[in-house]
Amino acid sequence: MVFVFITGPMKSGKSLELIARVEPFKFANKKILYLQPKKNVRESNITSRLGIDAEALVIGSLAEVDHDFDVVGIDEIHMFDARDASILEKWIHAGKDVFISGLDIDYQGKMIEVVQRVLELSPDSVLTKHAVCEVCHQYDARFTQILKGDEPVLEGISPVTPDDGTYQYETRCRTCFVKN
Repeated sequence: MVFVFITGPMKSGKSLELIARVEPFKFANKKILYLQPKKNVRESNITSRLGIDAEALVIGSLAEVDHDFDVVGIDEIHMFDARDASILEKWIHAGKDVFISGLDIDYQGKMIEVVQRVLELSPDSVLTKHAVCEVCHQYDARFTQILKGDEPVLEGISPVTPDDGTYQYETRCRTCFVKN
């Protein structure tokens, strides 16, 4: 049994890493299931920015899963409810291989509740990805900044705000990230 959490800001390659870690299980004749939250309005499959994708079951909660599987790849974990961590725990105890990816902190630089619960399950590996800062262009972005026009949004929206075109999203390093 393997339990891996891949995290980092937007545009850091989390989805690509998720697919790259799950796909080899096909050669071991394992039953693979990919999951994507309904809150992700950008796409229904798990899709990397490089165009690599995997067909996914779109669900509102991990409790909806009634498929038989050996390996699960879950993208955008931060868009699920914190209560879904208990489902992850059941799958881990049942010997399933669990790979998840998602943001670790919100637009205010605070840890997202479901991510805290995932970390409390003590993954075998936590892989933190970085991206290029869209302000200074250094490969050290760890944050996702939400903007309305050219101004950073510092409060007043949900910690998880789907990319539906209402706001702009930028990757930022520590120096360029604007906090309240």
